[in-house]
Amino acid sequence: MNVAGVRQFTVDEYHRMADVGIFSRDDRLELIHGVVRKMSPRNRSHVVATSEIRQLFARSLAGRAGVYEAKPLRLDALDSEPEPDVAIYSNPDLRAYGTDRTEALLVIEVADSSLQDDLTTKAELYAQGGIPEYWVVDLVHRVLNVFRDPKDGVYRVRQTHVPGSRLTPLSWPDFWVEVNALFPPESS
Repeated sequence: MNVAGVRQFTVDEYHRMADVGIFSRDDRLELIHGVVRKMSPRNRSHVVATSEIRQLFARSLAGRAGVYEAKPLRLDALDSEPEPDVAIYSNPDLRAYGTDRTEALLVIEVADSSLQDDLTTKAELYAQGGIPEYWVVDLVHRVLNVFRDPKDGVYRVRQTHVPGSRLTPLSWPDFWVEVNALFPPESS
């Protein structure tokens, strides 16, 4: 993706800018298609949902997968390094994170103010990156959007699940997720 009039960066250039102090440690940024973008602020519901989702997957997949919250997902070929709310990797060994010894199998974004971007730009990015499965936990409408089967830069399958339903992640068919467990209580 080339944006006219905008200087685009590679992931390595993005890292060098951070290393020399162009960005502060408090800046919430991510690189999407070569463009450095501010990330949406996180409210209480977002923080609670993200933390609970990470804990759910970490408990249920202990010893079988690496589960990370708000960590960079390097997609060099796309000049991108998003920071998904939760990402589940094939290798449970922490030392494998960010190496070719593991791959992201499921990426989860928790969406409120970022909903439209997560359903479009991020879905396209993760499909182009070959992420087999992508979930958007929609805090606004309290539904789970599931994207699967990436081909030619798009997900060929999109499903919507409501609280009360359950599903299994593609990579762990023995692990059932109750959709209710992905949302904070309504009073949050």
